This record gives sequence, C-alpha cells and structure tokens, in this order.
Amino acid sequence: MDAPLGDGEVLRGTGLELHIAPEGLALVPVGRPAPGSECQAATYDEVASVELDASARRLQVVFAGERATWTIEGGARPEVLWAKDTIERALVRTRARQRAIFRAPATAAELAQAIQDLAADGDVESAVIAELILAQAVMHRATDVHLQPAGEDLKIRYRVDGHLTVVGSVPARTGERVVARLKVLAGMKTYARNLAQSGRLSLPAEGRTVDVRLTALPTVHGEKVTARLFDPAMALLDLDALGFEPEVLSPYRELISQPRGCVVMTGPAGSGKTTTMYASLAELSDLDGGRSICTVEEPVELDLPGVDQTEVNRGVGMDFAACLRTVLRQDPQIIMVGEIRDAETAEIAMQAALTGHLILTTVHAPTAAGVFARLTDLGLEPYVVASGVTAISAQRLVRRLCPDCAEPYRPAPEELAAFSLTPGSMSGWECRRAVGCGRCEGTGYQGRTGIFELLRVTPGLRAAIMARRPVPEVEELAAQDGVGSLRASGLAKVAQGLTTLGELRSVLGSGEGR
Repeated sequence: MDAPLGDGEVLRGTGLELHIAPEGLALVPVGRPAPGSECQAATYDEVASVELDASARRLQVVFAGERATWTIEGGARPEVLWAKDTIERALVRTRARQRAIFRAPATAAELAQAIQDLAADGDVESAVIAELILAQAVMHRATDVHLQPAGEDLKIRYRVDGHLTVVGSVPARTGERVVARLKVLAGMKTYARNLAQSGRLSLPAEGRTVDVRLTALPTVHGEKVTARLFDPAMALLDLDALGFEPEVLSPYRELISQPRGCVVMTGPAGSGKTTTMYASLAELSDLDGGRSICTVEEPVELDLPGVDQTEVNRGVGMDFAACLRTVLRQDPQIIMVGEIRDAETAEIAMQAALTGHLILTTVHAPTAAGVFARLTDLGLEPYVVASGVTAISAQRLVRRLCPDCAEPYRPAPEELAAFSLTPGSMSGWECRRAVGCGRCEGTGYQGRTGIFELLRVTPGLRAAIMARRPVPEVEELAAQDGVGSLRASGLAKVAQGLTTLGELRSVLGSGEGR
C-alpha cells in the first residue's frame, strides 16, 4: 500500500499512525521511518483480535495466520480505547457479513429468521441488518424495498415482479436504527423524522454497483422508508427481449428510426415505459453513433453509453421544461423526456417534434387514445397534438411462468368467458398454469414480460383530433388503426405458455386493451 486509507480516523503513536477506515486498516510510518519500513494495509477479514496493555497506552492488532502483529505505542489513553472499540465493532460487522445469507438468496422464512437473530444479537449493529436487507433485495431481483412501521414492529417488504411480499420484521427500536443508518448512507437528516426526505446511495453487489433511491415519509405509526433499486443486471437494453409481438415491433422500429416526430409511451407506473425508451435509445445509438442523443429524466435510472443524460433538480430550478429548453440548444437529433406532466414541457416537446427532432416521452393516460385528451387537457391546441405526435405505444407488464414448475392445463369455462374465448378458439394453444417451487419461491412465476399496443397517427385519426371529436369516437377510430392490442398481445403470451389468463386479467382488468 502506497498511501493511507481515505475517509478514516487516525490513532497516532510513537513513529506510527494507525488509519482506521470502513474498508480496513493501514499502518503508516511517520517522522523519520527506519530503512525498509513502509505502509502496510489489512482488511478486517485478516484481523483476529485487538489487545491493550494494562495502561491502555499500547494497542496491538493481532492477525490470523503468520502475519506479524502491529504494535502502536505512545497513544493517548482515550484515543487508544476509542481505536480498540472502533476496530472491534468493525470486526463484529465483518464476521456477521460472512454468514451464508449475505452470499446467496434466502427464502422469506430464512431471511426473517436471520433478521430476527441479528436484531437479537446485542453486538451486531443496525448497519449490518440494513446491509442484509438491501443485499437480499438485490439477490431476489426486487425493484423496491418497503420498511413499514406497524406498531411494535417494522415490516420489511420486497416488490418482486410487481408484487409486494413481507419477508420479515424487526422490533420497532431496532427498525428505527436501521432506518437511521440508511438515511445516513443516503445523505439525509436522521433527526428530521417529521419531514418528507429523499436521498440516494450506491450498493456494491456481485461486482456491480446498484443505485438506491431512498424516500422517507412520516406516518401515524412512524417513519416509513422506501428504497427503489436500479440494478444494471436487470436492465433490458434489447428491444427483442421486451416482449413485443413481431407485428408490433417492426412498425415500432420504423417509427423510432424517423428523423422527427414524437413517440409517446403510456401505461401505469411500473409498466416498463422507461425500460422501453432506454432500449430504444440504446438501439438508435448503436445504429448511428454520429447522432447526438440527450435525455431529461427524473431520476436517471441507468447510465447509457453514448447518451447525454440530465437529471431534473427542482431545488435549483432545473425542472423538465428548463432542462428541455437548454437541451434543445445542445444540437440534439434525439431527445428522451422522462415524462410530460405540465403544459410548458408538453409545448416545448411538441414544438421540438415539429421542428425536426425525434422525441421519446411518456404520458400517463388510461388508454393509448386517451393520450390525445390528456395533452389537450394540459392546454395544447389540437392541431399541435395531431401534428406533433406520430405514434403511441401502450404497454403493461405480466409475470412469466416459472420454467421449472409450470404445468399444462385446460382453462376453466369461467376463465375463458372473461376474455370471450371458447375451447374451439384455442386450437394450438399451449396453456400452462403456476404451481410453485423452490426456484420461484412458491409463487409459480419468475420475471416479467411486456404486452404492447401500437397506435400510429393516421390522417383519419389526425383529422378527428383536430376536429375535437369526443374521446369515445377517437378511441373507436384508434382501435381500427392500431397495430395489435394489449389484449391480443397478452393472449399471445398465454397461447405460448408464458403467462396465464388469471395473470392477464389481474393486469388488464375487465374490458381493457380491446
């Protein structure tokens, strides 16, 4: 080691300094070191114990194996006692992290028991429990972690494949310390429990870095914390892997290859809209690296090579509209706008689409055709919407059946009736149902796939929008001009044995998606 550790504290002795940092220890000669002496480094895994002499002025770091003991003499008694306590607490954390549960996914029962054991161990700090909760969340492919106060306990829930599941709990007092530790790591104020706060932290996991966005909100039972995980390993940057049906993907690729226009993604929160836009940008960047591609996002969820990404920061006046105005002066050909939610952003985005830019964005609307009504409700003139928007892609996510335990079956008549199907209309279908096994933790599902509907703005539809025709009439016209539908896309997944009619109904409800 050539230099002392960063972000650490120092115990000064005679001719030596002991640097104590979260990642390990360093022994550093000072003054006029003897010939041949040099900095030495050690991780906490290598340390066997820390010992003091009777005067508490000399500290020894004893290593496992044959490595020579470090001896630091001449330190002030309070500092030596502090150093011993700090190193011993780091050793407790290190040994707790060496448990198997930190290295492999655990069942909900195993995780709950491990959390209870750690919470009951008076020597284990709350930081270890916080790390375990996040580490297991990553291993379980969770997108969100909810720490929910509930009376005497703090419930821990993971959102996996869109479903929230309780995976354990800790006593309320321990939960408060776990929450405080996470807030410290995220740069939030630990003492401000009656304020809504947000922060972010980075979590190393299996050779990669997972970005964690933390929000804290006071509730009647205490402070609730939610962590959203952005794991690069879960990012799908290939349009072919998202679940598009061939008859939808081909025209979608054609639309995003156009030099101008606005392609809008719509769907509820968590339906994969941002993933579709990221995959689209990745493909466009690979096809032509000579184009300038910019994004305005809240937040930036994934680092895209070759793309200039900007994050909204309302605290300094950088909202979507302000960022987008500046981006347009940066000579871009393609712009992704994370979401259109106000009139100013909508106006700028539509004008950019009309003046030779390709815009990819999202708008929240109940249906693809409902996007037009939403944009006009924001204050845009119908002719601007009709001219600026070139296509709308509606999408949802459905859970995929676990490949290890799904089994063939014949849907019951009531299941078929919900989709106006008959046994005769299902010739060639390979329907399967969820069973549950160890791989999918008993749910019968593992992972999700998209179902899509693509609505191209045709001359007839454009005329109806400009004429301010009623929404039902626009929707009927859109149904005639659309490519595929959410219902048809979902039923195709059922026919292939990828998902179930029950899952499709839970996502689409009744009567949605044509």
